[in-house]
Amino acid sequence: MIKKNKTTYFIILLCLISTSVFSNSFIRLDSASLANAKMKIENGTASAQTLIAYKKLIKDADKLLTRKNPTVTDKTILPPTGNKHDYLSISRYWWPNPDTKDGLPWVRHDGKTNPETQTDAVDRPRFGAMGRGTWILSLAYYFTEDEIYAEKAISRIETWFINPETLMNPHLEFAQSVPGNPNRRPSGILDGRSITMFIPDAVQLLSTSEHWDDNHQTKMNTWLSDYLVWLTESELGIKGSHQKNNHGSWYKFQVASLAYYLGKTDLVKSTIELAQKSLDQMLDEKGRQTHELARSRSFFYSCFNLQALTNIAVIGGKIGIDMWHYKSENKKSLTLAIDYLTPVINGQTWHHNTLKAIDYTGLIPILSIASKNENYEDYKDILTTILKDSEQKKPNQVLFEYWLFL
Repeated sequence: MIKKNKTTYFIILLCLISTSVFSNSFIRLDSASLANAKMKIENGTASAQTLIAYKKLIKDADKLLTRKNPTVTDKTILPPTGNKHDYLSISRYWWPNPDTKDGLPWVRHDGKTNPETQTDAVDRPRFGAMGRGTWILSLAYYFTEDEIYAEKAISRIETWFINPETLMNPHLEFAQSVPGNPNRRPSGILDGRSITMFIPDAVQLLSTSEHWDDNHQTKMNTWLSDYLVWLTESELGIKGSHQKNNHGSWYKFQVASLAYYLGKTDLVKSTIELAQKSLDQMLDEKGRQTHELARSRSFFYSCFNLQALTNIAVIGGKIGIDMWHYKSENKKSLTLAIDYLTPVINGQTWHHNTLKAIDYTGLIPILSIASKNENYEDYKDILTTILKDSEQKKPNQVLFEYWLFL
């Protein structure tokens, strides 16, 4: 019989409590990993890196306590409907046309961000800030159990999703618009990852707060359900489902995430199966992502696409679909694609388009997920190397969400 000490029992107890409270419906987080990290911080066994990451998390959360809640109604450029509750963003790589007097229609310069598309005149900066900020506050609440973080996070959710005066309507009809182009663009659905990457997990973390009630839960479930219906049934959403590059992967991640959160298992299953089949269209025999390599920032977009696909694989594992060991008829797989990218860390030249020097921190979210799976310990070693290197080069940008659970 294996002898268990008090610490072992404490870990088991925390994992059981965390699992029962959160009922395993996290999208990105894992209840056992959360409990383990919290226990190590509380009993003084956390690594130096984990403690630095934890302090960074709390520092960021403290800054958010006094900031105004983001809302779509603060934009100054109106969508075609004239309704400020309809989300609006402008595609970042489009610029005024130098060949026309009024600059219309705008023209695309792939990889070159037009700063005019990233201002507070449109919703995209606030959208991203809303999602990530709410997630940070909800994690701070989980680790500290201080209601001040929960109260602020919940007020942000109320502002963006619930309050009639400030809420966002549950669609992205006018996301990534292009001035002078009247067509609505399915590529704009990409913006919706600011919801699915952060909000369902934040809601789960906040569900234990005294400031969260059944009315919050009902209204959030209604909003997320309405958004899922728009994704899967609207004309623009259906067009989005047919995209074959990173846009298609992030579309599938959103649908799978929301379907899992809302308990629509059949939709989760069919979406993950589509993601598996898409590997044949996305990869060549060496694991190169053909659509992403055509971009001017090919390494970045190769990582970006894999981030979506590996997140989908996590959801697959929750319902018994092993996407990690899936191979298409032509032997395409997630690991084939990951292994094509990782040699750059050891100095191998990247022989594809790039506007800037390769920033291999894009591999961090991919390897963070992959390293937690059986038989992929090598990925954990690579991840640790990148994180330590990133700390040295960017000491003020500690990637707390990866160190915390490593």
